[in-house]
Amino acid sequence: MKLSDELKISLVTAFCILALAIIAKNILMVQLDFVSQYGPVWMYMAYIGAKEQKARCSTLFWSLAIILVTAAILAVYAL
Repeated sequence: MKLSDELKISLVTAFCILALAIIAKNILMVQLDFVSQYGPVWMYMAYIGAKEQKARCSTLFWSLAIILVTAAILAVYAL
């Protein structure tokens, strides 16, 4: 069974949201604001918008972008 590109990116997004919530709450001991809390979702919505515009970007590109946004949010809150 082969997963579609959209499903792969949505799974990466779900993993990043869970990781963001767990790390922020249990390790950094901070509460994220609404925009930061759903950062990976905003990137997923950008992927959906780019896909509708027929932009040619790979699954790897969008997965890395979502992971980097998640890491950037955690880095900002860690400071």
